[in-house]
Amino acid sequence: MAFLALGAWGCDPPDGGAMARAREEARALGLPAGALLHRVTLGGKGAQEHAVPTRIQAFPGDGVEFRSVDHRVHTVEFLADSLTVEVREFLESSGQIASPPLVTRGSRFVLRLQNAPVGLYFFMSEGHGGTAFGVVEVGIPADPDSSRVHSS
Repeated sequence: MAFLALGAWGCDPPDGGAMARAREEARALGLPAGALLHRVTLGGKGAQEHAVPTRIQAFPGDGVEFRSVDHRVHTVEFLADSLTVEVREFLESSGQIASPPLVTRGSRFVLRLQNAPVGLYFFMSEGHGGTAFGVVEVGIPADPDSSRVHSS
């Protein structure tokens, strides 16, 4: 009996499997091996808009999914005047500077960071009169292990 308990305890990864799920979701989208899919949840109440989390740390090759969790219309736009030339050109040339309207619960916009330059990708989410802001940090952080935790 003690063996079974020890065996079961040893099977669960410390992150509850979040890292494995993020890798599997990235693979399903055709992202490169080892890439993660990070998630930003879009929602709101009244005239308020929420984008959670407001900060994502990612590496080139990862993906960032912006997903609506309510029945309101949401849009995501990267703030061209707050981006470096390289980041802006990457987003424009890849057609990712702004999302189409996300009109139903569960609709999503996926930012694909293949060949993305290192930098800060400032974004704004608008929905039903409210605005929320955030940033996707693409690069190698000081502690590489901390950025590989799935954001959801």
